[in-house]
Amino acid sequence: MIVLESHPGLAALFAAIWAILSCAIPLMRMNWRHSATCMLVLAGVPLLGWLTYLCGPALGVLFLSLGLSILVWQPLDLLLRRRRRPSRQGAQ
Repeated sequence: MIVLESHPGLAALFAAIWAILSCAIPLMRMNWRHSATCMLVLAGVPLLGWLTYLCGPALGVLFLSLGLSILVWQPLDLLLRRRRRPSRQGAQ
């Protein structure tokens, strides 16, 4: 436990790995995306607590907002793409 408390760089490295993995979710098949998102949330909650413990509440809130924006933007972007898609009924 002493190693985890004294290395904020290690926590930042794990946060960067988490961010890279979360950006890879759109590349997955549709049937795996929900499971991958759940696993990222389960891994991100202790990571967020660890970062908040090491770096303080200000950076904890910053990382929370960054993580939420990454995880929420992907389904929102999919909905926006579906609404922008032109219908093929008028192009006969």
